[in-house]
Parts: sequence; structure tokens; C-alpha cells
Amino acid sequence: MALALTPEDRSEDASRIIGSLTRAQQEVDKLPAGALPVLANTGIDPTQTRLLGHSATIRYYGAPAPEKTINGAAAGKTICMIPVDARGESKSLGCTLLKSFESYGLKIESPDRTEAGWLVVPAAAESSLESVKNEAGWSRQAPNFLVRNNN
Repeated sequence: MALALTPEDRSEDASRIIGSLTRAQQEVDKLPAGALPVLANTGIDPTQTRLLGHSATIRYYGAPAPEKTINGAAAGKTICMIPVDARGESKSLGCTLLKSFESYGLKIESPDRTEAGWLVVPAAAESSLESVKNEAGWSRQAPNFLVRNNN
């Protein structure tokens, strides 16, 4: 009789999406000082940010975030993307639950929709790129990070 081991549940482990979280933060991964205020009240540890990639004028950083509560009920850990402009500032960030990340990933677009960053599950990068083939400007910058430049 063979014993089957249940695989470890990594659904709320941000390093399955942002592989660089398994190593120490590098200088390039640090959020510029002008962008740090966007982390206020998020619970995101600035030492956990990692550079994902960049479009024409925006650098995208990713970071794990603590447990999120929705309507008073614990919903789970989140993963966030922080767009930083050419001045090294950020006015927003986008987050999604880690346990439902597979359904779409996390996409952030510039207000004028000319630039975007899209973090997807590593195994889904090819199909995600295929899904936007009719939208000009998309390219794959990292194993699971896509950007759109339409400037």
C-alpha cells in the first residue's frame, strides 16, 4: 500500500508568483523614497518589494500584503502591484487575493490606458499574452510579467 502525501498548500505564498521573494531584496527592488507614502496603512513591509518590470514611463513593483478582511470576514493574504512614475512617485497600488490569483492575475493600467503591467501565474504567461494579441503593444518582460507600451 502506497502512501500519498498531500502537496503543501502554497496558495497564500506570494513567492509562488514573485519568485524573487525567495532571495534578499536587492537595491533595484527597493521602492523609491517618493513612492513609500503609498504604502501607508497597507501593512506592506517596504523590505518585501520587488521590481517586476517596466513600461515606457512606469516601473512596476510587487509585494506581499498581510491578511485582508472583506465585510468583516477574513478573506486571506494578498499580493500587490505598485506603479511608480518617472519621478519616483506612486499615487496608487492594486492588490488581489493570493488564493484567487490564478483566475486573472493582477493588472494595472495607466489612467490613459497607454501603459499597463500584468502579473500572472508563471504557467499562464503564454496564454495570457495570447489573450491580448489583438491589443497592440503587449510584450513579455519576465517569466510571468507582461507590459503594454502604446506611447
